[in-house]
Amino acid sequence: MKGKGLSSKKGYNKLIELLAALLMALIIGGVFFRISGYSPLQIYQLIFQGAFGNINAILTTLTYATPLILSGLAFTVAKQANIMNLGTEGQLYVGAMTAAIVGTLLPGLPGIIYIPLMLFSAFAAAGLYGGLAGFLNIRFGSNMIIVTIMMNYISQYFCGYLVTYPLRADAAALQTAQIAEQAVIGRIFRWHQLSGVFILAVAAVAAMTVVIRYTRFGFHMRTVGFSKPASETVGINYKKITLLTMFLSAGIAGLCGAGQVMGVHFRYIDNFSSGFGFEGVAVAALAANNPAAVLIAGILFGGIKAGAMSVNRIVNLPMDYIFMIQALVIIFIAAPKLIHWILDAVGNLFKRKEREVA
Repeated sequence: MKGKGLSSKKGYNKLIELLAALLMALIIGGVFFRISGYSPLQIYQLIFQGAFGNINAILTTLTYATPLILSGLAFTVAKQANIMNLGTEGQLYVGAMTAAIVGTLLPGLPGIIYIPLMLFSAFAAAGLYGGLAGFLNIRFGSNMIIVTIMMNYISQYFCGYLVTYPLRADAAALQTAQIAEQAVIGRIFRWHQLSGVFILAVAAVAAMTVVIRYTRFGFHMRTVGFSKPASETVGINYKKITLLTMFLSAGIAGLCGAGQVMGVHFRYIDNFSSGFGFEGVAVAALAANNPAAVLIAGILFGGIKAGAMSVNRIVNLPMDYIFMIQALVIIFIAAPKLIHWILDAVGNLFKRKEREVA
């Protein structure tokens, strides 16, 4: 009972830290809004209305949230084994290009087979690409952060070459041919662009939550993440777990890219990602690397983006402000001592005011 109490208190404190980090990011963002001549309260009110004001706004939020949920989940899965997979941006490009290629090869295949085949192909291709970083780490001791970052450029430029030359469709834009109609993941509602990829993202979150919390492999991941020497002591092969974790993490990032091809663009378009992989880091940070919480964090960031797009049409607010708020969230979450210092300072201020009044 005592252990459960401590665990509950720790979880409560973590929640307070996350909410405080989000609040501080919004406050500082509001200061920049004011300096730039905008009303912070008006901007945040318009963002909320644009994100959750009506059913159409909510569905738009879910549309923006879909790739963020998958990319955030990819980073979160790797973090369970204490792996910093900063290559999700490049891995989702591999998944997208694979889906685009497979989607044009078998036009006569029924959708019930074609769609799972494309998703599996994208997952496997991106997983193998991410697994290469894991192999270099366990075999040669390479720095995982540097390798995964550099592999982003390799995949993006290689996919850029493919769509510029051998796979370019007969069009002015740099894009591949359209995938087969049977390979398209359709809309959930006929009157809105939200596709079934969102359901895929929710299913992926549920599956990874079960895997990480309730399976032997998930336990091994968390044990390796806690301490590699300790995992070896109890007979866990941390090298194998590292390799499999990177494969799984990168594969989920590949599904993110495939979802854009199959549910949004219906082809590969050069530079289609607006930075989904890097935004996923912010989503994972806000979720405290909890796979179940990634869904909520992804929807929150999707709402901020959807609301910002709505505000942009009304008051011409640059999207750079939204990226700034996302960066501030990461900074505050990464510096919990700063949050505690601010909370203590605010608490002391209120106590001083109370003594003065008394």
